[in-house]
Amino acid sequence: MILARKSVLGPGEARTRTRQRRQMIFLGVSVVIGGTIGGLTGAFDQGDGSLFSGDWDKLKLNPAIAVFVSALLVIGFIALPLRGFGQIDEFKRENNFIGFTGGCLAVLAGFPIWAVLYAGGMLPPPHAFGIWLLGFFGMFASYLIARIRA
Repeated sequence: MILARKSVLGPGEARTRTRQRRQMIFLGVSVVIGGTIGGLTGAFDQGDGSLFSGDWDKLKLNPAIAVFVSALLVIGFIALPLRGFGQIDEFKRENNFIGFTGGCLAVLAGFPIWAVLYAGGMLPPPHAFGIWLLGFFGMFASYLIARIRA
């Protein structure tokens, strides 16, 4: 009779599973924060604004809700990413640094390029949401390129 041996994790496998569990918790917390931000903004908006159509200046929120949503934005866009850098391995961290640098460069270069093209009559004037999109897609593209090349 053959006895089945119980699988024992080695130290590397145990660390990997722990890291993966932390990543899933991190992702879950991020989704909850993002959903809360979107839900509160949608539920308590007293104006006719929309972040996605460029009418952010028409948003009207209760000051207490605005402060709370702002705090969640600080946590979601600053605290969680900085905390996350300490949670991931060196390889992923380097790719994330490249992505963040690409996003920063997209904003630093994109705004003056956009302003010059606006001055030439080829684009509408630069606006906050467009600059945010430059940063977001610059970060996303830089990360993907770094990930593919590695």
